[in-house]
Amino acid sequence: MRLSRLVWFDVCYQWRHRYYLVYLIVCSVYVGILHAIPDSYAEHVLVLLTFSDPSALGLLLAGSILLLERDQGIWNALFSTPLRAWEYLTSKCLSLGFLSLLAALAIHLPVSGLPKSPFAFLLGITLTSFFFTLLGMAAALNSRSINGFLIRSQLYALPFTLPILGYLNVVQIPLDRLLPSNGSLILISGSARPPAPAETGYAFAILTLWIIGAGIITLSLLIANTRQREDRHGSEQI
Repeated sequence: MRLSRLVWFDVCYQWRHRYYLVYLIVCSVYVGILHAIPDSYAEHVLVLLTFSDPSALGLLLAGSILLLERDQGIWNALFSTPLRAWEYLTSKCLSLGFLSLLAALAIHLPVSGLPKSPFAFLLGITLTSFFFTLLGMAAALNSRSINGFLIRSQLYALPFTLPILGYLNVVQIPLDRLLPSNGSLILISGSARPPAPAETGYAFAILTLWIIGAGIITLSLLIANTRQREDRHGSEQI
């Protein structure tokens, strides 16, 4: 019950700050671009745009929201309640995952209709959003300013863009199947053709493992960050 209220709070917060309006405009631009692209390139561009959207949304929005809430003192109110750190992270993942799903469907449906494999497509969007949301929050927790966050988030995300080169047949990166974004591309490509069951299982497993790892790291950073702020706040009161 507490988690569901927190997710609702986050969705309302994002709506109030017009993130939904911004992404409606962004998706409209994407749809216009996709309609202007020749059919021979449309499938690959659609997959890459659909992949980049939840990635960028989770990476940049999650980090910027966290920095904003921390600097506005919202943390002081939230973490003075029985709220647990893992609930805070889970809420961010779920609320931004919901926005990512809406954005992906808003891009995909007007261009090519329903995905050929809706399950794989929606699973890919959701898991990709979860991972990059955690990555963005980890970058924000290690940053003291928005400029530092923007630089750090891009450095964190850069290695995970390498499977795109293999997807486009530019160059095959060794061990790219160990990266979660390779699984993302397999599942999101379900928009055009259903992936084989073995590939779906691999993609789900690699994304889940990376999400668990990123979640553990981000959770430890959040706990350490909140304790530092509590100690600093207590020393200021003394």
